[in-house]
Amino acid sequence: MSFSVEGDYFEVCNCDVSCNCVWLGTATKDNCHVLLAWHVANGSKDGVDLSGLNAVMAVQSPKRMTDGGWKVALYLDDRASADQSEALGAVFSGGAGGYLAGLGPLIGEVAGVEPAAITFEKSGGSLHAEVAGALSMSSDQLVGMDGEGPAVITNVPFGAVTQHIRQATARDVSYHGHWSADFSGTNSFITDFRYEG
Repeated sequence: MSFSVEGDYFEVCNCDVSCNCVWLGTATKDNCHVLLAWHVANGSKDGVDLSGLNAVMAVQSPKRMTDGGWKVALYLDDRASADQSEALGAVFSGGAGGYLAGLGPLIGEVAGVEPAAITFEKSGGSLHAEVAGALSMSSDQLVGMDGEGPAVITNVPFGAVTQHIRQATARDVSYHGHWSADFSGTNSFITDFRYEG
């Protein structure tokens, strides 16, 4: 079993900017709501092409994410064939191994894994993702002190990606799936992700 996927990634959460969870601290609110969205630009698992497909994960966790007990829901692109959906689910659930498998012990409850109509849009430093009937999330990248490039954070001790992350601000986030969360003006991170296993 082997896979390699890469593409666009962003996450939004209800923490104030910048999220303390990536530094192993506590969330700035009573608990953590984080929504993660991936667009696979290129990649495959065991010969099954995953290019062009999307996945979204909703996570609800205690104030300190590393305490575990996460409740998660995984949404898989409904444009995928049966083989693609199985491969996509294995990669982004951590079931296929690789980096995301390391987050598995933190999950206390899987609320659902389901196909969904997912849109993922990128325009400059802004990203937007939707899961039809359940989720809408947007992110605007922040500009760094040079007034031109993004504000970049590297080598954080905790996160869903290993690549450097660009600081952003969440906008108009709404999740009404297995639980409900609404926030805006809070934390977001953006990166070009790559996972292998």
